[in-house]
Amino acid sequence: MRFEKSMEILNTRENVWQFLWDIDRFITCLPGCKDVVTVEEGKHYKAKMIEKVGPFRVEFPLRIEIIQSEEMSYIKARASGSDNRLASHMKVDLEVHLKEEGEKTQFSFVASVDMLGKLAALGQSIIKRKANQVIEEFALAIKAKLEEASPVVRAPS
Repeated sequence: MRFEKSMEILNTRENVWQFLWDIDRFITCLPGCKDVVTVEEGKHYKAKMIEKVGPFRVEFPLRIEIIQSEEMSYIKARASGSDNRLASHMKVDLEVHLKEEGEKTQFSFVASVDMLGKLAALGQSIIKRKANQVIEEFALAIKAKLEEASPVVRAPS
């Protein structure tokens, strides 16, 4: 499944970039993600994803790898893990693009989500609905955190 999201953030590209690399702050935006550990700064991380999908409570210990990054503009990452209780495996490929527009930043990302095992047997529609929900919450949380952190002051009209 492929998901795309683009939004304007009322904050500078530099602040958005710094936020993305502040793992402790960034991870609070991802619903169900906990216990983040930096294995190698800027390259490898571990985390746990806990969510309810349909009738199941899933718990994926994730290995997160930064595959590529271009300063202030692009990050490509992969997260993968298995929930052994449910005999399910998840892989997420994520690409993030930042484009500066004055004091604003165009933040866009593409996520490709692959699910295997019992969880995949639930059906594409249930998984897609849950993934859409998580991605929407993630995007709104990032926007809210960044805009509360440094709102752009507008001149009175």
